[in-house]
Amino acid sequence: MRTKLTITILCIILTTECFAVEKNKPVLPEIGVGLTIYNDDFAVVKERRQMDFVAGLNNIKFTDIASAIEPASVNFECLSSPGRVKILEQNYEYDLVNTASLLKRYIDKIITVTIKGSGADVGKKVTGVLSAAMDGNLILLMRSSSGGIEIINNAGIENISLQQLPGNLVTKPTLVWLAQAEEAGEQLCQVTYTTGRISWSADYSAILNAEENRLDLTGWVTIDNKSGGAYKDAKIKLIAGDVRRVKEPKIQDRRRMYKMEVATMAGAGFEEKAFMEYHLYTLGRVSTINNNQIKQIELIEPALAVPAEKIYLYDRRQKADKVQIKFEFENTEENHLGIALPKGKVRVFKKDPADGMLEFVGEDSIDHTAKKEKLSLYIGDAFDVVPEYKMIESKVGRRMRFEKHQVELRNRKDSPVTICVDEKFPKWVNWTIDESNYKWEKYDSATARFKIDIAADSTVTLEYSARQSW
Repeated sequence: MRTKLTITILCIILTTECFAVEKNKPVLPEIGVGLTIYNDDFAVVKERRQMDFVAGLNNIKFTDIASAIEPASVNFECLSSPGRVKILEQNYEYDLVNTASLLKRYIDKIITVTIKGSGADVGKKVTGVLSAAMDGNLILLMRSSSGGIEIINNAGIENISLQQLPGNLVTKPTLVWLAQAEEAGEQLCQVTYTTGRISWSADYSAILNAEENRLDLTGWVTIDNKSGGAYKDAKIKLIAGDVRRVKEPKIQDRRRMYKMEVATMAGAGFEEKAFMEYHLYTLGRVSTINNNQIKQIELIEPALAVPAEKIYLYDRRQKADKVQIKFEFENTEENHLGIALPKGKVRVFKKDPADGMLEFVGEDSIDHTAKKEKLSLYIGDAFDVVPEYKMIESKVGRRMRFEKHQVELRNRKDSPVTICVDEKFPKWVNWTIDESNYKWEKYDSATARFKIDIAADSTVTLEYSARQSW
């Protein structure tokens, strides 16, 4: 009886200990791809794969990488057995198989060329030693039978036969490692590297209401992948901010064809959070980004009925004969926003009441904008509000300048408008407005602003004198 009880207790103890060991066993991350994309045309790729090793030295080929990889950035880590696999050497093989690379490897080797026929001529085959493969569509062939030289134009070649295939050819960009493994078996490894020619940008659409005092704002991420790699079911992160990199001179890339894909897959969108001195946006689901593809994914949930102020602004130093149209709004939670907005282009639309169709009315670019900050969109110039500027008087003395200005503002609209007239001064001078027929305010250290109300289809004239000293 005691023996059975003892055995039962031992079984319970062993089972409990095994469960505790299994419970405390570290959970390894899953295999897959992570992609963190930056504004400045580069990304960090993090890929986890199961890899087989033998004990001792291994020659490992790591394929399916971006052709725009920066080889010096590669970092290898064995996750399942930390420190037990080391990379001793790395080669980046990018001389891919094509006709030109094959022919270069066959210099001084025997090949057979089939030459096209013309009319009754059925063509012929020439076998010999390849002396040179020229870039100018010419192949120089030393004929083995006669010892003569035959020059063959690429346009006349029907087929080239090679007797053997070199053993060091690669069909895709490949990292080749000399690795030292302390034990044989399959290991979970993570490879991290940076690649160029992949970028993202933010694109926003703002739809004005009929009264032009509110707007609906939506935001999309546009990812442009020309890196030479595809990222299947990748966990995507975006970094917004001005990250410093030491850049090499750029070589102009060849023109490519692109495919546009708009992500319509249901699921979580981007989650935004502060990350060091930048902002990080993480997509709540995996997504595939193919090579030579432009993909768009929703960045922010639509912010509806955001209060916006329409401003008519005349700044003669920027445009002497135009009144600018601007819309300003606050990036706050009260306005259904209140998140860090990455820099990008904002396209503004308004609905035509005649047919309900949206019409484009202008666009502007915004910089990275933190929450609780103001956004200002300059979308175009007013058609029916016409300014005319004159300088009436100008005097320059010792360490001073006096000027008298006149601005005629003509409102040809069927509704009244308010125009802000800005007079700008150099930041290094002291200034004041001596006389004016309209009230003004000090907008900032270098700007005097007049707010002029103009009735429908009427004209007003602003006159003021400004004095500068230094």
